[in-house]
Amino acid sequence: MTKTIFATINEWVLGLTQLFAGLMALGVLSEILFGSSVFGVSVVTNLTTIVSGFGTSGFAGVISLLILVGLYSKNSK
Repeated sequence: MTKTIFATINEWVLGLTQLFAGLMALGVLSEILFGSSVFGVSVVTNLTTIVSGFGTSGFAGVISLLILVGLYSKNSK
């Protein structure tokens, strides 16, 4: 019983993650094509800030970025 509950929750989280990744890609594409933010938020500026935050953290930032990418790629399979 609990395995099915956790499997259902895992499917929902995976679906939401894929939805938000798609919306983020749509936001970046629309901002590149139209030159301004469509959703009211500059997605490219926010992504640049996040990436530069990982870069200024040094080695710990690189390790945490690799962990996040590993978790995302594991869940997207």
